[in-house]
Amino acid sequence: MDAAIARAADLIVAEFPRLEGRFLTADTALPDLQIDSLDKWQLVVAAEQAHGIDIEDAEVEEIATVGNLAQVIAARTARPRGPVDNPALYRDAEADGVAQLPEDAA
Repeated sequence: MDAAIARAADLIVAEFPRLEGRFLTADTALPDLQIDSLDKWQLVVAAEQAHGIDIEDAEVEEIATVGNLAQVIAARTARPRGPVDNPALYRDAEADGVAQLPEDAA
């Protein structure tokens, strides 16, 4: 998680250069950095653009620390596990027009 905290801290400093040189930890509260609710939305938009993710409005309201921001970004950028990782493991019969009935399978 340290890498996620570092990425969140880098994002914060990139958006708010006045914070350059500040030591940010997971527990650093955004209000302590003079980041108000409008600034927090600016930060979220920057995170969405930087990582190609969408952050739900309800999640934004829960972001109060650098660690919270890191967790939200990490959760949204985590790679899915399972067949989605390897489409060769499954096929969509309806998509390719060849539906297989249960009695045909064997």
